[in-house]
Amino acid sequence: GTYIPRIMKKNLINNIVLANMDWYLPSLYSFLKDLKITTIINNVSRYVIDVNRELFNNSNDSYVHNYIYTKTTFNNPMYKEKLKDEEIKSRILKYYTPYHITLKKLLDDKLSNFNKVFLIDLHSFGKDIVSDIVLGNKNGQTINEEFTMFIKNILNNLDFKVDLNIPYSGGYIVKKYSTENVNTLQIELNYKKYIDNKTFSNEDFPKVNQILFTETQSKLKYLFENIISFLI
Repeated sequence: GTYIPRIMKKNLINNIVLANMDWYLPSLYSFLKDLKITTIINNVSRYVIDVNRELFNNSNDSYVHNYIYTKTTFNNPMYKEKLKDEEIKSRILKYYTPYHITLKKLLDDKLSNFNKVFLIDLHSFGKDIVSDIVLGNKNGQTINEEFTMFIKNILNNLDFKVDLNIPYSGGYIVKKYSTENVNTLQIELNYKKYIDNKTFSNEDFPKVNQILFTETQSKLKYLFENIISFLI
């Protein structure tokens, strides 16, 4: 998501660039609703609070581990004044906790009707690596190999270069919600495959190459149509 509350905006350094968000994914995956795949969308920016991080001591400056960032992904300071404890607690209460309560409820509802549930966590990245897509399953711990390789083979046939777990093995959500009856998988998609084929830098709201976007969206829809067929 890209939503940032007013109280946070007031404290951001002037002209700060909040780069490297999961740009435009709700639009890219808009077909999921038509396929009747239950979907939860986080509309709140990762810079407000990152729901894909575990709540723990937030004293480290690195965005890689923190649930509330104090620096951008380009290591630039974000705030004019240090965040107050009250502000941090408020973000947890307003955004982080409701997200995880809702996700847990959706999984429980599914488990009341099905013996097995598949949770796929969708992300994107701008890191300059050769992979188009990285599938993360905590090195085989969160989902069976057959399903992972089924997805990988389809993506390869669609001309995506796919890697497993490197450099993204799966975040907190994939780890937290993985159980015997809930299989979890993270899919990281390179910006170059749906925004534009260029080198991404410290920028926000990058301009979309609509032809590329539509082409990739069509391929991803084909992937999920095959996932449904595989699971039925």
